[in-house]
Amino acid sequence: MSVADMVDIENQIGEVVDAFEEKMKILFEEDPGLFAGRSTESEWRCQVTNAGLELVNRIAMEIERVETKLHNGEFYEELREWQREAGCLPQQSA
Repeated sequence: MSVADMVDIENQIGEVVDAFEEKMKILFEEDPGLFAGRSTESEWRCQVTNAGLELVNRIAMEIERVETKLHNGEFYEELREWQREAGCLPQQSA
């Protein structure tokens, strides 16, 4: 994948994680009672930020894992199996 492609993907991951963090932060505003005795709003916001950082790392690692599988041809047999089951492949002669 080109560097430009990776920057686009990193930006999209950032957008997803930002949206996740915003939704999680809103939880405290919507129902602070859920956090009573466990987290202050400030603590919750810090936890959400840490969760977002972990999410970025896990998504990036998963993309790398899947890209490696793709480059290694690991999805080819899955494709061929699907094509066989769907009847998309011509019948092999004996």
